[in-house]
Amino acid sequence: MSRELAKRVMDSFGLTDIQKEAALERDRDVVVTAGAGSGKTRTLVARYISLLAEGVEPRRIAAITFTKKAAREMRSRVRDALNKLVQEAQSPDEQLRWLTLSSRMDSARIGTIHSICTEILQAHPAEAGIDPRFAVLDEGLTAALRSQVVEDTLGELVDQAEF
Repeated sequence: MSRELAKRVMDSFGLTDIQKEAALERDRDVVVTAGAGSGKTRTLVARYISLLAEGVEPRRIAAITFTKKAAREMRSRVRDALNKLVQEAQSPDEQLRWLTLSSRMDSARIGTIHSICTEILQAHPAEAGIDPRFAVLDEGLTAALRSQVVEDTLGELVDQAEF
């Protein structure tokens, strides 16, 4: 795969010049911020696919979003784009490459900040100085524990004259 293939693939995304620039930038990381419906996900999917076209392995790409819904949407769009590329492949080798990449999307690092951090911590608990059996609390339990800690702390402080 090559840079030329990446540029060819870009044409199918209908990106603006600025979006193409973000999708094809290689000398630095890219953060895409814009309003709803502006094409952020489309731009990030195009970047992801262009990196795959250049031969970058899916596990070497981190696509990070803020919500689980956005991560699911991005993964789904990457899969759709790969399936389209399978159909449009110009050779059997290219078709096989896109098929192989499509089959590896379940292990791709497309997720939320929390999920990517959890993956890193699970892979390197000793380096992070944490218990390897740690678990991430769900939002409901986190809120309940936070409330309980505040209540307990205020209860202890109320009896101290300086507070």
